[in-house]
Amino acid sequence: MRKSLTNRPMEGGSMIQLELRKAVKEDVPKLITFLKETIVQVYGQILSREILEPWVEGDRLSREVNQLWPNMIVAEKAGEILAVAANLDDMVAFLWVHPAHHRKGIGSTMLNIVETELEKSGYKTAKLECFSDNDRAMGFYLAKGWKILREEMDEEAGALKIVMTKALTNESRECANGP
Repeated sequence: MRKSLTNRPMEGGSMIQLELRKAVKEDVPKLITFLKETIVQVYGQILSREILEPWVEGDRLSREVNQLWPNMIVAEKAGEILAVAANLDDMVAFLWVHPAHHRKGIGSTMLNIVETELEKSGYKTAKLECFSDNDRAMGFYLAKGWKILREEMDEEAGALKIVMTKALTNESRECANGP
């Protein structure tokens, strides 16, 4: 899957040209760098430095990327990674958009691709997890038709997370993403 996408106008009226593609093994170092930078900016206000340290300084993120890269979709512009999404079984394993590129439609596009992949794999419903203090992400997922299933403690992170679910049908995605 390789496709170019001209997204919505950015501030100042310029357009952003994205390339959406499946990740390849050679992307792994760039993905790790992208995710380490993004995790600090996104979760640094939610989780303590001690909790983030194994992800940023240790090899935890590297292990996860090495496991998930075959399921990843990458959004990039001029070779720079702007967003990454991945599924694992019936889960949206993650959807990360660099904060500099929030609110440009990239996350919506990526989520739609992952939901479509999950549905093509035969899943009727999907799940995802989101820290309850991540207000931006919670609002995004709720607006995209995801429903709260339960709240539970993430012992490893020491924070509450929300488990969400969504029925996977073309009709539900069209309603969530507009006409």
